Amino acid sequence: MVQVITGEKGAGKTKKLISLANEMVSNSKGHIVYISNNSEHMFDLNSHIRLVDSSQFPISSIDSFIGFVFGIISEDYDIDTIFIDNVNNIFKDNFEQIEHFIKTLKFAEEKYGINFILGIRAPKDKEFNVEVEYLAV
Repeated sequence: MVQVITGEKGAGKTKKLISLANEMVSNSKGHIVYISNNSEHMFDLNSHIRLVDSSQFPISSIDSFIGFVFGIISEDYDIDTIFIDNVNNIFKDNFEQIEHFIKTLKFAEEKYGINFILGIRAPKDKEFNVEVEYLAV
């Protein structure tokens, strides 16, 4: 399943993602990965969650980020859920690229059975041209 949390800057998207990730640890049948463009919330996440700071890698395009995510998936066949925070910063607020990325995640969800939960800075009523489940902040 691909789920999206949208809201303006400061609406609590990151706090919601962290809370959801921490809640999932005890019930997850696999590993949980949290991707962000910084390591600012390292100590807020349960130690069983793998934090990946994408700013430490040479990601310069949508294709390189997709390859980055699939590289994480290929390294660990036991991943249950991947959280991706600050999606806008990775894609420089390009919603067309974000929609393409979501479509790619839907493919990964269907092929590998991985859940994805994204934090996207956008108006709460923003709808993407891709089927996703929207979560409230």
